[in-house]
Amino acid sequence: MGDGKIIKGAMRIAIVIFSFAFVLSCDSCPRKKVGGPVDILPGETCSECGMHITDVKFAGEYVTSDGRVKKFDDLGCLVESYIKEKDKVVNIWVKDFDTGVWIGSDEAVFVEGFTTPMNYGFVAFRRGKRDGLSFEEFVNKIKGMIRE
Repeated sequence: MGDGKIIKGAMRIAIVIFSFAFVLSCDSCPRKKVGGPVDILPGETCSECGMHITDVKFAGEYVTSDGRVKKFDDLGCLVESYIKEKDKVVNIWVKDFDTGVWIGSDEAVFVEGFTTPMNYGFVAFRRGKRDGLSFEEFVNKIKGMIRE
């Protein structure tokens, strides 16, 4: 009877160890485009400037390698934050200004000349709808604005 308790105890310990090892191995894997973008809920604030995200057609977000989702009220805020932690960013989503649908930054062009929450003046459209900047060109444009 005592041997049964020892075996059950050893099995429990083994399960805990294997579960812990599994969690650690999954946590070190990069997260790329898994599950898509996360909805912005009423009352959420911009990860860069702290303002409430009131109009999602100007919004963007990205996911970091540790699984954190950062949400932004203005695409300029997204870029300012992206510049600071570029090496940790694994996926970037922006709202298509026309449709309100999330699109990947690689599927978007960025167009200047709009009134936006933080006055950066850029919105995103699905590539092919309009002429605009690629994400890399957009980042460089915002870097230039920050330096001025």
